[in-house]
Amino acid sequence: MNNPIKLLISGADMGGLISSCALRHDFHESSRHTDGFQIYRIEKDTLTVEDVDACNLSGIRYAVNATLYDNEASFAFDEKCKERGITVIHAVNLGKAAFLAVEKPKGYSFSEVVKKGSDDFRCSLGKYISQYGMFWQMPVPWIDEAIRHYSNESFPQLGIGAYIAAGYCANILANLAEGKEVKYFPKFYLSPLLEEI
Repeated sequence: MNNPIKLLISGADMGGLISSCALRHDFHESSRHTDGFQIYRIEKDTLTVEDVDACNLSGIRYAVNATLYDNEASFAFDEKCKERGITVIHAVNLGKAAFLAVEKPKGYSFSEVVKKGSDDFRCSLGKYISQYGMFWQMPVPWIDEAIRHYSNESFPQLGIGAYIAAGYCANILANLAEGKEVKYFPKFYLSPLLEEI
């Protein structure tokens, strides 16, 4: 028997959903025979600098940032994890869709998505997704429409987006734990509720 993989999840609402999905993942078919995840939580959607300073990362292998990204402390959490060699998964609720990015400790910084002193985080993220899609000639029309619609306010936090993000995040965590390939930032996972084929 192997020891469980230690996982730290920050974020209250979506963090709880991710924890639930990760705890229920079936590793029995894994060639690595892991015993699953041992989950530690920071049950806050808005982190403070004090929360980040108090965060014990001893033995943590992966971290999930499912906070609201509404202050610098969310990004300080990421940096603290990366400084200790911990891969960070970012899970973002986009209303009727989910965005996930996996950040290597020495890889591209996820904080680059947000332009200091500009848009709401989700609008900045939407613009990043749109520009990425245009660059790779894979436009994402629904995100462009959402950016126009929510340009003066934040994207809504709908339950469906949180559930989509939780399911995808659990799969990404399992793939990391099993040594399978994942996409690393600046690549990302984007899953709308309904996608035109």
